[in-house]
Amino acid sequence: MKRRIILLNLFFCFVLLFGFSLTSKAQDSELQTVVDPLTVSGTVGTQLTSSWNNADLHYNSPFSALAYANMTYNIFGISVPMSVNLINVSAEQFTFSEPVFTINFRPTWKRFTFHFGTSCMNFSNYTYNGISFDGVGMEYRGKKFRFGGFYGNFNHATTFRTELDDRDAIQFLSDSLLGMNNVAYTTLPQFKRKAYAAHIAVGSKRNYVDFSLLHAADDLNSLPTQWYVYNIYSSDMIDTSLVMRDSTIKGKENLALGLKGHFTIGEHVMFEANLGASLFTPDIAREEIVLEGEGDVELANKIMGGFRKIGMFNVRYGSEVRFAGDALLNLNFKPVTATLTYRFVQPDYTSLGANGFNQNAQTFGGNLSTSLFNQTAFLTLNGYLQRDNLDKKQMYTNQVGSYALTWNNFFGDNVALAVMYNGVTQKQLDGVLEVPEEIQINQIAHSLDISPSYTLSLENDHTFNVSFNLLQNKNLNKHMEGMSFDVSTTSFGVGYEVYFSHSRVSLNANYDYSLSRSPGNDYNSHCLTGCTSYNFIKKEDLTLSGNARLTMAFNVEKTEVDEVDDSKRRVLDYLAHRVGAEAGIEMTNDLSVAARLGASLNYKDRHNASVFFSISNYSDNIVIGQHVAVNTDVRFMMEYSYSFASRVIKSKKK
Repeated sequence: MKRRIILLNLFFCFVLLFGFSLTSKAQDSELQTVVDPLTVSGTVGTQLTSSWNNADLHYNSPFSALAYANMTYNIFGISVPMSVNLINVSAEQFTFSEPVFTINFRPTWKRFTFHFGTSCMNFSNYTYNGISFDGVGMEYRGKKFRFGGFYGNFNHATTFRTELDDRDAIQFLSDSLLGMNNVAYTTLPQFKRKAYAAHIAVGSKRNYVDFSLLHAADDLNSLPTQWYVYNIYSSDMIDTSLVMRDSTIKGKENLALGLKGHFTIGEHVMFEANLGASLFTPDIAREEIVLEGEGDVELANKIMGGFRKIGMFNVRYGSEVRFAGDALLNLNFKPVTATLTYRFVQPDYTSLGANGFNQNAQTFGGNLSTSLFNQTAFLTLNGYLQRDNLDKKQMYTNQVGSYALTWNNFFGDNVALAVMYNGVTQKQLDGVLEVPEEIQINQIAHSLDISPSYTLSLENDHTFNVSFNLLQNKNLNKHMEGMSFDVSTTSFGVGYEVYFSHSRVSLNANYDYSLSRSPGNDYNSHCLTGCTSYNFIKKEDLTLSGNARLTMAFNVEKTEVDEVDDSKRRVLDYLAHRVGAEAGIEMTNDLSVAARLGASLNYKDRHNASVFFSISNYSDNIVIGQHVAVNTDVRFMMEYSYSFASRVIKSKKK
């Protein structure tokens, strides 16, 4: 870490010298200019967070502290952004993790951007799409030619220790002070992963071709061998083999290539295609492949040998070649805009520099939007169809379709109507095996939302809104009719909001009711929410406001009880009679309450401070008096940031 900081400081000095050299050349010009050798602007801030939850001590850190600085230096016209994570400390059961210190520079000069330290870029969805790296990089953005690249580390060599005991925080602290924390644990190591990536684009923003590549590989020498190899020993008493560690890791290597094209035809048509190819080795400790034979085999050996010589990729046993891609066609004929999309990702497509793949699937999609009635109404339609099992090796094939309709209509300045419909279908098709009709998945879900609103502008602004929602899940398999999956939910809500401009107070209240029905089960929910905010101070350079929120929810669940003993049946029937319910029904009531208080301060758009405190209690009680669960969650957060505009360190005039 110290070595990295020293190198970054040396680079910063180099940028200063480089800036002075550019300035000396500029002074030879006949133009009279005003130059500020060094200006700085940015934001510094801190954040403190504390939380407690009685249900799970490992829910999150009970305490965390963060201090950061984001600054931009301008050295003779060269912009040098810098981010410093000064403190990042969290307390897990009263033990503090090692503070993290990160720093990055992103100087810019004309069309060049340089990356030093912790940074990220974005080249392609299938090669490298923004994963953070520690290293150096550069980008150039010209009108007809663009390129970029970096070299650095994705991962650092670390080992994570996961405690297996369930001691509470106080017991853990006392054991730590007495040196009694030698408990069983699992070790999850992580190799150091080196990576480099680059891309080259030729053409304008309307029509261009972009080629990208990524190479990433784990360094097996970055961890001791015993950290990532199974330790297995035999037990004669039990006559079995025991594994000391519950998991093992393997070093990986990946070479990903991407090709992207973007073409615009006139003002109405745009086409874009994005392709990716990945060579991936899940275990670089395995032997390299050398084929025997002539002809095509000899050519394959030469290609693999070429990759090996330049150090780009070693083909080993277990290496895989996979492809992925997508295409988009956009048609814009005002006021109608339509888009067609297609995407496929082969099974096990892997890029160590990209995330977010839906493996072994292809997707067709479409979208259409338009405005009607002199732009007082807006309509949007979209639909997607996805099917997996591209390699035809799965037992069954899954097909999912989704479609939606959104309608927004404005009637004058006071009345608005929003309607939204969503539908999802899922069906199981044949794969390697034929799907038995008795267990075939074939289901559909519908959702309809209708939300009218009315705004009344008198001395103060009053807004009334009503919402209606209908949700239905239906099993379409005739052999499985009447199953618990068949659920219908009806919801209704009303709301009112008002803002008193003279007293700077806003009030908001909402009530929501929902009723869910399924075979053998009914669920009713009542929810009441109230919010208020008050501007204590509202001036040109100073604002201070506070807000409060209270939510109460009461839920009632009725479940038919079929198989119970006679004694419990008599108790349930008696309780049902007392509460006016039907015999043979088990009822569950629960009341949940949540409250939140907060305040925020802004002074001259430079000083920003906020604080909030929240407490929530989610309870679930059975009518016979048995206490099932009470979950209490308490949170507190306080943060402050200071933003400053350009500060001239020194001015110099020619």
